[in-house]
Amino acid sequence: MIKYLCPYCRTQLNVDKNVILVGHSETGCRALILLSQDLGDYNVKMAPECPIKKGDKVHFHCPVCSKSLDYARKEDFAWLIKTDEEGKEFTIVFSAIFGDHATYKISEERTLTYGEKALKFMNPEWYIQEDMEG
Repeated sequence: MIKYLCPYCRTQLNVDKNVILVGHSETGCRALILLSQDLGDYNVKMAPECPIKKGDKVHFHCPVCSKSLDYARKEDFAWLIKTDEEGKEFTIVFSAIFGDHATYKISEERTLTYGEKALKFMNPEWYIQEDMEG
């Protein structure tokens, strides 16, 4: 079973093929945001009362422990932990700018990229890491 975990409290955040996060925009709108658990699928579900427009930065938080999921190594990115069917862990780093389709699946062996903007942000100094922590 594929799991997405909060890197801090390690609570599973995916239910029914969606990753459930709390997000708030720079305009102050705060809501639950559902992201597809399929890497490269950028469909997003959110409450219509809290519209986030293309180009808006979203600050993501764990809905359980409320910790910020901002990725310390790269501004405008967020992160989660993903486990595959065998229990192997990966760091998932994704753009926090709504509409910027850039996601990185990082393991000790390699980094896979998803989204048309992923190569724009490619820079080994920020995403290659020994400890796999944000």
